[in-house]
Amino acid sequence: MSRKKSFILILSAVLFSFWFTGFDLSELVKRGGQFFVIIKKMFPPDISYVPKIISPLLDTVKMSFAGTFIGSAAALLASPFCASGLIANKYVYSILKATINILRAIPVLIIALALSFIFGTGSFSGAFAIALYTFGIICRLTWKDIEQTPKNTMEALCAAGIGKTKVYITTVFVDIFPNFLSNCLYVLESNVRHAAILGYVGAGGLGIILSEKISWNDYAKVGMILIMLFAVVFIIETLSSYLRRLLNGELNPQIKGAVLWITFIFAVFCILSIDPPKITSAGIKIFKGIFYGITHPDMGLIFTLSTKGVPYLLLETLCIAAAGTFIGAVVSVVTAFLGSRNINGKVCSGVMKVIILAVRTMPAVIYGLIFIRVAGPGAFAGVLTLGMLSTGMCTKLYINTLDSMNKSTMEGIRAMGVTKFAALRHAVWPEVKNRFFASAMYRFDVNLREASVLGLVGAGGIGTQLIFSMSGYLWNYAGAYILGLIVLILIVDKLNSSIV
Repeated sequence: MSRKKSFILILSAVLFSFWFTGFDLSELVKRGGQFFVIIKKMFPPDISYVPKIISPLLDTVKMSFAGTFIGSAAALLASPFCASGLIANKYVYSILKATINILRAIPVLIIALALSFIFGTGSFSGAFAIALYTFGIICRLTWKDIEQTPKNTMEALCAAGIGKTKVYITTVFVDIFPNFLSNCLYVLESNVRHAAILGYVGAGGLGIILSEKISWNDYAKVGMILIMLFAVVFIIETLSSYLRRLLNGELNPQIKGAVLWITFIFAVFCILSIDPPKITSAGIKIFKGIFYGITHPDMGLIFTLSTKGVPYLLLETLCIAAAGTFIGAVVSVVTAFLGSRNINGKVCSGVMKVIILAVRTMPAVIYGLIFIRVAGPGAFAGVLTLGMLSTGMCTKLYINTLDSMNKSTMEGIRAMGVTKFAALRHAVWPEVKNRFFASAMYRFDVNLREASVLGLVGAGGIGTQLIFSMSGYLWNYAGAYILGLIVLILIVDKLNSSIV
């Protein structure tokens, strides 16, 4: 598709999305002050509550590490069988790719809810859900890396009679492994935030007490929970940044092995400390109900145009995700330039990065509750929520792009007396705009799944009806909504591939 046609298509879709979701700028200006009502109630935070936060916070960290490690290890083993024409025959290749695409389409919160019915509440269900989610994401990223890696050496060795598996390990695997580890670190960072809300559906961790305190309107304790979560996320992101620099050879390579072994041992410790599953006859019965409902969805919901039908809810979800992504993608251009070390130096970039980290740390349900006070329940609140979440992620991705570019061109233009704004416009923007667009499209893909989280607070989209159906054991209804969500995400994924 040509760039002009892609631009017209995206712009038309965004404008329609703002109209369909009832986005009202005048209402946002008039009631925008409500955004700070709940925020103010969180301060000063209840410091006396800290001892009760530590245990569930550690559970959240353990779930995140255990799930990320297991999912990533499984993805590393499965990805060569998903890469086109590499190891697997076409039947294994097709089945694996279909399974992974389905896993990617189901939001981690929904996976955790289903697993908590089957295995009982606790950290096992949360870690298992994160492992499945991680497996889908990492496997797709890894097989893409495999397919893009030059295979001249591998083909030559295979022609000499050496087996494909052995050749893969000694050539392609060596090339992709550093990027694989880097992807795992990025996913770990997001998994910590995912784990923080899984307690809402009984999957252990910090979300249990967070849900409890929000339902009691005890916002001073909620504030303390969020501060503790921010501290943990900050530590993990700092360590991840250090590990990525180590992998890229920017730091002393002699300690790389020791650091990787320490990380491995900690991940194993987290796995061993996860609560065992509580498999019961009731859980087995529920599993059968879930499987039957998903394989026998209510076709009446699929072929109806009512506001509770799958087509309408999918359109609403798509519009919420599109409008929210657009807001975040545009706002993030400004915040990223302010937060880039290459553009504004260490002090300004450091302050902005801390602010953006705080924005990204806040769980989606908190933003949903806040924006419902501003816009009321429904799609408008969902757009504002995803807009804020998108700003957090897109800013981080944009900053990474700006900080990794060669700034010699900009410095050369500035030395000629050109203003900073002109240098940014003519030297920096042409170099980064395509990568910014790719990051925004990636966030749009994520937002389609995040919309299910909004169902917890009634902020529009298919998530509300999906969670109600699962909580009410209406598995054939849930099957219809999940099927629709899978189809929608797979279609959008195809469109992304043709546009980006």
